[in-house]
Amino acid sequence: MKILLALDPFGSSGKVIEEAILIAKQREAELVMIAVAETFQDTELTDVGVEGGREALMPLVEKSAEKAKNIAVQEGLTPKVIIKKGTSPDTGILKCAEEEKADLIVMGHRQRKGLDLFILGSVTSKVVNNAHCSVLVVR
Repeated sequence: MKILLALDPFGSSGKVIEEAILIAKQREAELVMIAVAETFQDTELTDVGVEGGREALMPLVEKSAEKAKNIAVQEGLTPKVIIKKGTSPDTGILKCAEEEKADLIVMGHRQRKGLDLFILGSVTSKVVNNAHCSVLVVR
């Protein structure tokens, strides 16, 4: 069995990481962690000289992935860590799940409301609705 843990560098991933590790240990499964550094395709930013905006999130995402990896290692696992860049985290997660042939995606849920939900949508709901495998949403 292969478990894909989708990391959220902005959310509280503690419970999500714990749950993925618990399942991986119980099932003697391979654990793969994916973190997506969201890039922004706003041409106005590059027009005014803010070229670094596309790379700004990478250190945060790398730090989040390293922290999660260390927790898994302390629990006796050897996770594979994948960091991707993209304009949509759900697409990165779904593509990784297919490439890795994941049997289960474990991810959290960040509550968005109102206009944020309407404009941005929910990464979790997009993954749940489009994944080729089962998805466990940890709240």
